Amino acid sequence: ERVATDEVTTLFGDYADNGIIEEDIEEQPNLIKLTLYADPTLDADVIKEDLEKRLTETNITVKSIDAHILDESTWLNSWQQYIEPTEILPNLIIKPAWQEYDNVHNKTIIEIDSDISFGTGSHETTRTCAELLKSYSESMDLNQVTCLDIGTGTGILLLVAAHLGIKHLVGIDIEEYAANQARINCENNHVSAEIICGNLDSDFNGTAKLILANLTVDPLKILLPQIGKKLEDKG
Repeated sequence: ERVATDEVTTLFGDYADNGIIEEDIEEQPNLIKLTLYADPTLDADVIKEDLEKRLTETNITVKSIDAHILDESTWLNSWQQYIEPTEILPNLIIKPAWQEYDNVHNKTIIEIDSDISFGTGSHETTRTCAELLKSYSESMDLNQVTCLDIGTGTGILLLVAAHLGIKHLVGIDIEEYAANQARINCENNHVSAEIICGNLDSDFNGTAKLILANLTVDPLKILLPQIGKKLEDKG
C-alpha cells in the first residue's frame, strides 16, 4: 500500500544498487508499484525469497512480487523514461541529460547524467535537502562556507549549492562509480568541487559549516557521530 512505500524502500535499500522506481497504479489510488533494480550478479529467486521474508517479518502486505533479469538496454530504458526535468527550487531546473527541456522561461538548468535513478532530482528528499540548503545558506557568508555532501551520488546537491553561491564544495561517497559520476556532472556544469571516494571518518580531514547527507535512516544513524565531529561550531 502507498502508506508503506517509504518503509519498503528502506527495507529493500541494500538490494537497490541501481535505483527504485515508484509508479501509480491506474484505478487503484491506494496502491503503488515499486520496481527495484538490483545487482544482476545476484540470484533473482534468492532475492525474491529474502524480500518476501522481510515483508512478512515487518507485517507489510504486498499484492505480488516478481523477480527477473533485464538486459542492460532494457534496464536503462525502463527507468530513464520516468525521470523528467524537475524544478527543484524556484527557477532552478534539474534536467536529466537524456531528456529535452524547452526553456521558454529562461530558468537556470543543471544537467545531470547518471546510470542510476538516484540523484536525478526526482525524489522528494532531494528537493527537501535543496530547500533546507537554500534556507540555511541565506544567513551565511558564502565565500567562507565549506559545504560537505556525504553520499554525494551524482553530485546533485553540490550543484545546487554552487547555484546558491557557495564557493567551497566537497562531496564524498564510498562508491567509486558514484564519485566518478559526481566529478563528471560537476565538470559538465562548470562547477569546481573536491570529490572524494572514501570514508567520512578517515578520508575527509577537514570540517564544514554546512553538511548534507541525503541518505536512508540506517546509514545516517551510523554516521551521526562522525558528522558531529566534522561540523563546525554554529554549523
